[in-house]
Amino acid sequence: MSPAAFRALSLALHNLSSRELELCSPRRLLTTVLTSSGYEIFHIPLNQLEAICRHDALIGEVQVNIRVDSKINDRLRDFRDEAGRRLGRSVSVIEAINACAHVLNKGL
Repeated sequence: MSPAAFRALSLALHNLSSRELELCSPRRLLTTVLTSSGYEIFHIPLNQLEAICRHDALIGEVQVNIRVDSKINDRLRDFRDEAGRRLGRSVSVIEAINACAHVLNKGL
């Protein structure tokens, strides 16, 4: 991922860890966002979704590997499918992860 995307992910991890009062992992961040009862990630306005899901701005030299449970992977795929339908193009995993960070940084 790009340094800017890594900073956004790091800020989201900080925000979640501060809220939960314990150190949280990227896996926990994705789980928290994708299983929230309000499904905030599925309600990102289209103009924000277009700004968040910009693959060229998100790819870069920072390597991140996040292992998730199959249930969370299914929810991530659901989000990618829905975002892809709304944007009229496929949405990558890094774009979906950036959307999760965005949701948490905006106050899940």
